[in-house]
Amino acid sequence: MAVTAGSGMRDLASAEIEQLLTRRKVGRIGLYDQQRRRVYVVPVSYYFNDGAAYLHTAPGLKLNLLHEQPADVCFQADDIADEGEWQSVIGWGHFQEITDVAERQRVLRGFGDRLLRGPLRHRQHVGRGGMLGGGETVYRIVFDELTGRADSSGWTAGESD
Repeated sequence: MAVTAGSGMRDLASAEIEQLLTRRKVGRIGLYDQQRRRVYVVPVSYYFNDGAAYLHTAPGLKLNLLHEQPADVCFQADDIADEGEWQSVIGWGHFQEITDVAERQRVLRGFGDRLLRGPLRHRQHVGRGGMLGGGETVYRIVFDELTGRADSSGWTAGESD
């Protein structure tokens, strides 16, 4: 069944985009895996500050793809109440690894107690070289472009949908 956008569909203003990115804590990164010729999308924990999403990760496919194509990162975050009440932001940007010890620690502190709950929680003790979070890569996605949409039509799926 095709559904057309109602009068509640609209573009988000820049301030609304920043508010959503600041309010949310989980987004998704989309990267193209050239070797396997497919798109790789993965959820990530982040925080938004000064036009960038700050993140950290253990070694793996996501980090490999970020290093291979640092200028081609897609990021998405949303706030969904139901099918007819949502906001979504998509951003395109570039990967920047943070290697300076003091900046790494500042970025990791920005996650607050979320570091103690996530999948890398066992790495959040004093790690290599006495650094907080010494075992993973700390990075940011600096956004080159951000766009957002919202729907407030109140539409919800029926039994036939």
